[in-house]
Amino acid sequence: MSESEIELHLNPRPLVPTTDELCNRIDTAADTARARVAGDPLRAVEYDRARIAAEQFAAAGYQGDVPPMVAAWAINGRTPREAADDILHEAAQYTAALIVLRETRLAAKEQVRALMDAGEVEQAQQVVEQTVAAIEAAVAGIGNNAG
Repeated sequence: MSESEIELHLNPRPLVPTTDELCNRIDTAADTARARVAGDPLRAVEYDRARIAAEQFAAAGYQGDVPPMVAAWAINGRTPREAADDILHEAAQYTAALIVLRETRLAAKEQVRALMDAGEVEQAQQVVEQTVAAIEAAVAGIGNNAG
């Protein structure tokens, strides 16, 4: 072995993450955050159907037959109107969190790409760490991630 090979063996260069690896960390954090809020994907569908039913019930002045998705939440002394309003409130929080997640995720990935293209690996890694923290904070206390 040459001296340079021995030196490299004894003091290996740190691994430099790729742009794709850094962007995947951001995507994974957002995926995890969405799962914490909604649970499994079918639960997200259930919540969306409940939102639609609650919107229709509210648009009808809370009159007429209570949609089953709303009636299911009108329990423990909760009136159909209170259930619909609660569903709509939760849906608004979830939607707001999704918007923040999307904006944060996409902007950060573009920033990471630009930094990596400029050879600013450490700054790109810092952006990833800050973005992961921002994503986690964005969903704190929302949906299934409450309490």
